[in-house]
Amino acid sequence: MQQEVDDFVVMNTRGMVLELCEKYYVENVLMLNNGAVFAQSMRESYDKQKGFVASVKEFDVELLSSNINNNIVELTFNYKMTGFDDKTNAFTGKHIQTWENGKIVREEYLSIK
Repeated sequence: MQQEVDDFVVMNTRGMVLELCEKYYVENVLMLNNGAVFAQSMRESYDKQKGFVASVKEFDVELLSSNINNNIVELTFNYKMTGFDDKTNAFTGKHIQTWENGKIVREEYLSIK
């Protein structure tokens, strides 16, 4: 699983959000955003993120911490994204993922700041 997590991190830091969605989320993934349901399938998540990703001109994503405990993975990233309007959005977020058979079956995203 370490290899999959490492690849997920590389893809995320490169801004390959849609590609990692298709590669690492099971079709019926449950995704939460600060406790609220964000998506109940990979396709729903992909469709919701597609517009956002298209609006980003430059991704600057840095891994702050990574912790793997059995099949639970916690990844914290600093995000700095610049849109085509030249406005920059910077934030820190933690992803708590449940992995099974090399795929993410559940992910909770928490805003840190």
